[in-house]
Amino acid sequence: MYLTLENLTKIFPPRGGVSEVAAVQNVNLDIKKGELITLLGPSGCGKTTTLRMIAGFEFPTSGKIILDGKGINSLPPHKREMSMVFQSYAIFPHLNVFENIAYGLVVQRLSKQVITKRVEKVLDLVHLEGYGDRAPTQLSGGQQQRVALARALVMEPKVLLMDEPLSNLDAKLREEMRTEIRR
Repeated sequence: MYLTLENLTKIFPPRGGVSEVAAVQNVNLDIKKGELITLLGPSGCGKTTTLRMIAGFEFPTSGKIILDGKGINSLPPHKREMSMVFQSYAIFPHLNVFENIAYGLVVQRLSKQVITKRVEKVLDLVHLEGYGDRAPTQLSGGQQQRVALARALVMEPKVLLMDEPLSNLDAKLREEMRTEIRR
């Protein structure tokens, strides 16, 4: 298996008069390389917490996360070779579309030529060609969602995690994006 979760558990400690909360309990999952899976369940059942643990933004209370045969529980997010698209988009308001998408590549210190090529490719993929110089405030919710998706895809991650990434797209574009994501 490529990504394995073994007895993954997350318990949030008591706070604000609320007792401890078991957000995720003993999740076991084996995912093959290239496989597309969906976590389904009602609001509050632990889907987002599970994604955040896989990405390294939350530490499990117990259990193991194994990627390509190696335990990654202790690795910080930037060393996991994963990208996550958040439900809230998390777009940098002070950067234009191109700069938002290029941000991770700039941090990796790739050449300007490589950055430009990869950003332009992914802008085309998410149907935002010609939008590179626009500010996030000039975009619709669906366009902002596509910027967030493009920012994740441009990193060419081993694992792409998405928390309701297509909810603000119209039906036709949502289907096109599903097809592209499956590639």
